[in-house]
Amino acid sequence: MENDYESLRPYPIDISQDKVIEKIVFAKRKLIPQLTSFLFTILTYPLKLLSKYKNKKLAEKNKTNEEIDAKEIPPIHISTSTSTMDLKFYYIIRYGKIWFKPIGAHCDSSWKLFGDNGFIDQFQTPLISISVDGDNILAVDENQIIHYAKSNQIICKVSFDCPQWEIIESRVKWTQKWFNMDGVSLVVNLFKNPILKSLKNSRNICMSHKGPDTMYYTDMKGKKHPDPYVGVTTIYCLNEDGTRIFFADPWLQNKFENELTTPEDGQFIAESMATSGSTLFLIQRGRNEFGKEINKMYTRFADFDSIGSNPALASTYNPNNNVPLIRYLPSEDWIRQPYINIQGKTRLTKDISIYQIGWGQNNRQLRVQGTDANGNYGFYFKNIYDKQWNFQITNDVIISENEFLSQSISFIGFEKGSQICFDYSNGQFNSNIKDIHFENIILEKFSHRGLNERGLHTKLILILDKNNQISIPLYARRGWRSLIGLSKSNLWKLVIPLKYFQNDNYQIQFILEKIFQNKFRHNVYVYETKQEIFITNTFCSRTKFKFTFKIKSI
Repeated sequence: MENDYESLRPYPIDISQDKVIEKIVFAKRKLIPQLTSFLFTILTYPLKLLSKYKNKKLAEKNKTNEEIDAKEIPPIHISTSTSTMDLKFYYIIRYGKIWFKPIGAHCDSSWKLFGDNGFIDQFQTPLISISVDGDNILAVDENQIIHYAKSNQIICKVSFDCPQWEIIESRVKWTQKWFNMDGVSLVVNLFKNPILKSLKNSRNICMSHKGPDTMYYTDMKGKKHPDPYVGVTTIYCLNEDGTRIFFADPWLQNKFENELTTPEDGQFIAESMATSGSTLFLIQRGRNEFGKEINKMYTRFADFDSIGSNPALASTYNPNNNVPLIRYLPSEDWIRQPYINIQGKTRLTKDISIYQIGWGQNNRQLRVQGTDANGNYGFYFKNIYDKQWNFQITNDVIISENEFLSQSISFIGFEKGSQICFDYSNGQFNSNIKDIHFENIILEKFSHRGLNERGLHTKLILILDKNNQISIPLYARRGWRSLIGLSKSNLWKLVIPLKYFQNDNYQIQFILEKIFQNKFRHNVYVYETKQEIFITNTFCSRTKFKFTFKIKSI
């Protein structure tokens, strides 16, 4: 750790990786744009003229001078389902429409309709919630259909001295078709509905965009992986009881069938969730045995690419692999954030936010709305990997009493969800190799919902005797068929830690050679019946093995 402020950072710093980013940034900002811009301008100039003509006619047809006075809308410091902000604009939902104004505008400036008329379609379907991040904006209509658009083609003229501001250019194209994989989507969308709907009674639906504002992320080996061109768009959804997090990606047809297990082996109950730049932020409040308010918070950097489920991206489980742009797995796990000290008149709401403030996943700011020890309204904030929370007074926003933790909360401590992972011991081993005996075989923290994108810490533990054992992580990833919604199954791998190959114990070396042929990674099938769990190797091998565990009644 370089200093105390970075003490929560889970990955090391490798200065040499900055050269990779510098080359990508140079190509992004100079070389590639100069070559492509010229060709693109020549090829698309006639289409641009036609598009501008059509947009002008449409704008004239839908043009409205409706505005909302700044005094009618409280300042936005924390994002909610109807009021939010990104690096460029503030957004609100009012009267079933989206309104916005630039962050750099005068504080007394009015709100204008987003797009042509504030709606997402020609039918003017009322909207009920909104979420924004990076260049992306998400809106949910009254039918629970999720709509998605870009905000990077909106140009405004503002003045710090004058409340008036002007929209110079506004090109907003909404879509409700979620699966957009080039070429493949044309066929798949004919047979599978591409419309994305929110989960019933979900607690939060959050947009995340990792692109030019974040530029790259760092894996657990310290390697930096740029995402400046296409970026990564993800919608995260916290379910009704706060125990499950589902996510959708525009390149995934399986929609909200992808899951990230919540902290504490899936038993953490999140009151609310916020996301930004592929980083999730969860909070839970409770009371201790003395009735005093307490809080618990977690963050995790996780999207379809970083957790290793995108089969189009090269990745490795080998910690000795230092090749640039090869993603090291497993990815970042949940990080327990420092609690906010409740003293005096301090109280917290469940309204939380996370914002991008620079490149890399270390540049995220966390915010929690509440009061300080003197009862001032405002929000607590800190960098994601800092240890210390700070408080910003914002008495221009009055927090409603029902936003705070109810005095009627009767449970002591933090409420937990149902147990979803279990340990199974006394496993049976079958192989074509003789003279192999284990004192015990344990399948640790196995979830019957699957490994949920490496959300749990499942391990196969081979106990040779009381002094020797081999603990092998069991990881799960998505495959190609999952991308287009043809399969819900995972690809499973047993990954033997390299430390065992450096161990000179005869018994351990015998197991590694005879069963695993001295290979550290093994593709396996994991499947269940009503009575048993099976783990067996998948491809042709001179050694066939199968581990079998009896299922307990759950």
